[in-house]
Amino acid sequence: MITLKMNQDCFIKIMAGRRRGAGAAVVRGLMNVGTPGYRAVVSVRNGMFNQGLRKSTPLGKPTLSVGNITTGGTGKTPMVCYLANQLIEKGLRPAVLMRGYKATSEHGSDEMNLVQSQLGERGVVHADPSRIQGAQAVLAEHRPLVDVFLLDDGFQHRQAKRDLDLVLIDAVQPFGFGRLLPRGLLREPLANLQRADAIILTRVDQVTTTQKQQLDETIQKITGQRPIAYVSYPWVGLLDAKGQEHSLSILRERPVLGACGIGNPQAFEASLCEHASKVVGCVVKPDHHVWTRSDIDDLLDQAKAAGNAHVVITEKDFTKFPPPEISPGSLSLGEFQASVGSVSIFRAQQGIHFERGEGALAQLIEDRIM
Repeated sequence: MITLKMNQDCFIKIMAGRRRGAGAAVVRGLMNVGTPGYRAVVSVRNGMFNQGLRKSTPLGKPTLSVGNITTGGTGKTPMVCYLANQLIEKGLRPAVLMRGYKATSEHGSDEMNLVQSQLGERGVVHADPSRIQGAQAVLAEHRPLVDVFLLDDGFQHRQAKRDLDLVLIDAVQPFGFGRLLPRGLLREPLANLQRADAIILTRVDQVTTTQKQQLDETIQKITGQRPIAYVSYPWVGLLDAKGQEHSLSILRERPVLGACGIGNPQAFEASLCEHASKVVGCVVKPDHHVWTRSDIDDLLDQAKAAGNAHVVITEKDFTKFPPPEISPGSLSLGEFQASVGSVSIFRAQQGIHFERGEGALAQLIEDRIM
């Protein structure tokens, strides 16, 4: 498969050492320069919490955190949606507290919009870089209707006290090349995984049994316990621009062009290749990318040049597609679809599958949160 506009992928290859040459060596050298300073800041900050010099603030309700130790996509958003729905099924009303990265006052962030669309009126979603201020705002407005807080991307947000700390590790790219930012993808040293109450290994369908066993052993050496669960995020169907459901089998009827702006584009591309008979390319944008009119025009031109290929995007990208300048509130995506004519635009519906550990995870949540 040919990947188009691979700037993010190039950086990953440089970090991993798979890209050679003088240019790559210079970039790695510049990344190395920043790592000692980053390590010092992280160490001092964590040390202050560990020694009690800084305190974590209770949020006023039982609190469950979902996070990771690397940058990029580990599947936090679908896991947060799953956990929120599990809490709802137990008769609780969750409030999801998000950082709201690249949020706007008018449109919110992509993750915020996606989670809210999944929960509807059954849960509250609030974005604020300070989870403490976010919790206070939620309680001020919804106190009688909120039973539990669910922190999205909360592992490093130690200001907020939590009752259960879950950390997701992507089995495909688990440890950020073993290096801290900016040389690698680690947000903090791997030894800090000991702070987690449980580890969940994600995207396990994309690695071998041997690789999973090796990851199990490595995580046990670091934390003293094996991952509590194995999870994958299979595609379960497609939605067109009007919200109508379609079988994945339609991706075998004509060429397919993918497009995404997510933390782990490799996972999206792997799923695309799994379900489509002919993938003509995948346009990869940086995580949280805001799609512009020019971006979409280019995408449609490529699809038409490839024989009116189906365009497949992610649910996360759907929240920003078409962009505000195309759809400021008066033009629905369905109407936009009608305007582009022969190219069909679909978004992939992602499910969640537990290879093991769903019961153990449910019991842990019940013990700590209920």
